[in-house]
Amino acid sequence: MFKHRLIFTLTVLLSVLSYSQNKLDSEGRRHGFWKENFEGTSQPKFEGTFEHGKEIGRFKFYKKGFYDHPSAILNFEKNKDSVHVTYYTQKGKPISEGKVIDRKREGKWVYYHQKSDSIMMTEFYKEDKLNGLQKTYYPNGNLAEKTNYLDGLQHGESFIYAKNGQVTKHLNYKQGELHGPILHFTPTGEKTIEGSYTEGKKSGTWKYYTDGKLDREEEH
Repeated sequence: MFKHRLIFTLTVLLSVLSYSQNKLDSEGRRHGFWKENFEGTSQPKFEGTFEHGKEIGRFKFYKKGFYDHPSAILNFEKNKDSVHVTYYTQKGKPISEGKVIDRKREGKWVYYHQKSDSIMMTEFYKEDKLNGLQKTYYPNGNLAEKTNYLDGLQHGESFIYAKNGQVTKHLNYKQGELHGPILHFTPTGEKTIEGSYTEGKKSGTWKYYTDGKLDREEEH
């Protein structure tokens, strides 16, 4: 939900550029430095530079209120379709950043922990769909989860880690559903569950362990 709000915000920010009125060139295209304030205030809503109708360089967007730092900064590279976007807190701390092409997330996106500068998550997009490894980190930098995605769905291996680095769950997915062998461990490395899924449902023999020793089995 957090990420969906960010991309929705991006769509709104880009749409703002279509409705502002500042200086135009001889052919009616936006040109030069543009700035728009929130209605009835002197607080900027956005500011940036156009070159004959094309955004160039850095655009700053603000939330309504008395904030000293923009809520988002978009960097437009000349002669490129991609835009680098960084979202910020009210105090100017980065929330997330990544590349957008035609208003769709593309390539690597990075998300940061609220109470530190450390990375909370990294993920990869192709035409706004998750593709590749999504990694989540504890505030101390240790890996918390590593899951592979394909076309926006979990697909392939997934690992869940305890804070000490021990794998506590080893899962497998196929097109968003659990599929294949799974293993569960305690934070100290003792096996607790061993089983398998077939298209989201338990299948075959499931084994349950206590203190590292086989306790019981179930057939599915």
